[in-house]
Amino acid sequence: MKTATRRSPELSPLTRRSGLADLALPASMVVSFLAASTAPTPLYATYAAEWHFSPLTTTLIFGVYAVVILTALLVLGRASDHLGRRPVLLAALLAQIIAMVLFSTAGGVGALVAGRVVQGIATGGALGTLGAAMLDVHREHGTRANAAAPGLGSGIGALLSGVVVQYLPAPTRLVYLVFVGVFLLQALGVARLLPEAAGRRPGLRMALVPRLSVPRRLRGPLLTVAPVLFAVWSLGGFYGSLAPALTSRMSGSTSPVLGGLGLFVLTVVSA
Repeated sequence: MKTATRRSPELSPLTRRSGLADLALPASMVVSFLAASTAPTPLYATYAAEWHFSPLTTTLIFGVYAVVILTALLVLGRASDHLGRRPVLLAALLAQIIAMVLFSTAGGVGALVAGRVVQGIATGGALGTLGAAMLDVHREHGTRANAAAPGLGSGIGALLSGVVVQYLPAPTRLVYLVFVGVFLLQALGVARLLPEAAGRRPGLRMALVPRLSVPRRLRGPLLTVAPVLFAVWSLGGFYGSLAPALTSRMSGSTSPVLGGLGLFVLTVVSA
């Protein structure tokens, strides 16, 4: 789900370039943000074994993230129209790095919840801006990249985390440190390479007030498809929170790679 961020009507020559290379940075950020959001999925079984919590607690940790990211999308989705793309994305990247540090140093459920809250704010604040940035570059290609990148990111994050957990040392730290490196590189790219199509403009306070509106002629179709969307995203949340535990019970294997593979197949096929 994405909050629409206004596309700037007047773009500089730099932002009118239609080359796919211009989409690489914002699209890669969508992938990395969503990958980071699913990276804890194969680790939940490890956390549960170490800290002795139930699948219900796992679902709660996952659910906190879902609520926070939705709230952030609604509140921060239009902020870049008034602050500019770069400041919003740099702030989101900083918040993601803080979340990764919280995860990598977590000693209990409280730290995981805190990390998910910070991560939800960062991801929700960035997704609308990244979608708008891709449309700034090219309307058609940007729309396609914006549609495919979230699914790819969600699947890649879960599978990458599973591989790290199974085959590399310090799994509850290493995967998050990898993302810290990725976010630092992307911050450098945003600061130096990202075209700025939306400068500072007044009206930020009003933009932070959630605004939901649907044209009258589209309300019927929206109400028709809403239950389907709800069901599909609920299935994704179900996989994200409980796939590793279910895979372990059904297969008899404790392989974290299998746990991450369930979410990987679901999201990559959807992309």
